[in-house]
Amino acid sequence: MQLKTLMILSVVPDGRLEMCIREAAALSYRCVFCGPEADERVRQMADRCCEVDWNDTETLIRIAREEKIDGVVGVCDPVMIPASRVALALGLPGNTTESMEVLLTRDRFRSLQEREGLFCPRHAIFRSLEEIGDTLESFRFPIIVKPLLSSSSFGQSVLETGNGLEEAFETASRMSRNGAVCIEEYITPRSLCMVEADVFLMGDEIYWEGLRDSWRIESAPLRPLYDLYPSSLTEEETEIVRRDIARALKAAGVRIGYYDIEGFFTREGQFFIVEINPRQSGYYNPQHLELYSGVNLTRLLVSTAVGDMAYCESLKGFRRTRKNILSYSVFSRKDGYLDYVYIEPELLTHLKSFDSLYRLKRGDHVKDNLTAKWPVGQAAFEFDTREEMEEAREHLEDDIRVILL
Repeated sequence: MQLKTLMILSVVPDGRLEMCIREAAALSYRCVFCGPEADERVRQMADRCCEVDWNDTETLIRIAREEKIDGVVGVCDPVMIPASRVALALGLPGNTTESMEVLLTRDRFRSLQEREGLFCPRHAIFRSLEEIGDTLESFRFPIIVKPLLSSSSFGQSVLETGNGLEEAFETASRMSRNGAVCIEEYITPRSLCMVEADVFLMGDEIYWEGLRDSWRIESAPLRPLYDLYPSSLTEEETEIVRRDIARALKAAGVRIGYYDIEGFFTREGQFFIVEINPRQSGYYNPQHLELYSGVNLTRLLVSTAVGDMAYCESLKGFRRTRKNILSYSVFSRKDGYLDYVYIEPELLTHLKSFDSLYRLKRGDHVKDNLTAKWPVGQAAFEFDTREEMEEAREHLEDDIRVILL
């Protein structure tokens, strides 16, 4: 039987990229990586590496035909539209380009929420400061200024008044892939505990594997710092979350793939879907999700992309676990040079994994938690009970620290 060939698209070296390549190898697929750069690890892991502009769809389609690929996977926001175009050109499993554009473009997603009767803040899109004019006079402060096309929390600023708007706009525009900026009324969450979910869509079926508590801290309220599995939502809240996410996915027109959803309940009890990212979550969350439930969503992603339904079918009778898993992003509190990562000895006995994308070593420069793009490391801990996990959560900032030289 001829080996299946999977094309994987990424813009930079990425933990999700490495996970996909490993799973493809475990399934005996041939793997072709396409992106602007491939580090030494990726070159060793992939069967072929093609250095190509992530947005050069014509070249990507040519390579896909030459390699006779059976499927294509994107691992980060910028490549999801090119991946959809490659799949469409070759008649492979995938989503329409239109559906990807709806999810990836903030104003189009907000418009979808408005049409579907989902909670949505007042918002507007600007391509220059001059365009703003008196638009914000009808907005309720605080506001949040963020890139129209970007990922995670990079380039976002919350303003209590109009002071600082110029600097916030320039920062967001610089981080936006097309320079445009989205300004919204800032909706205050009911707590620093948000809702995050990794789900997989296959036709009309949604695999609700990765629903979890996603915590921020006071000093960096826009950045997820640690996750707790399982979620502490009530049954009623869980039903609301599932209902609204399913409605948004259906309205977007997606039919297959991995989705990372961020949202929260407002102080008034409304569920706000902040964003739906049509790719895996970062910071090794898919691995930690497998620790929690036993389900390997990365394997599900790469196998269904090439039309291999064996693992998908096996999950229909698979008995999930519900282990108490705490996933912590280890950031430095300030700029400096790494000495080591301290983990309190008692907490260390619960450590299940520690991953570092760049394999930082002593003496390497690290940025603070407000400006660093990647954590120093990603730690996952397992506890016997929810009570043990909650007790550990209360002391995390003291018990896990980056020690600088």
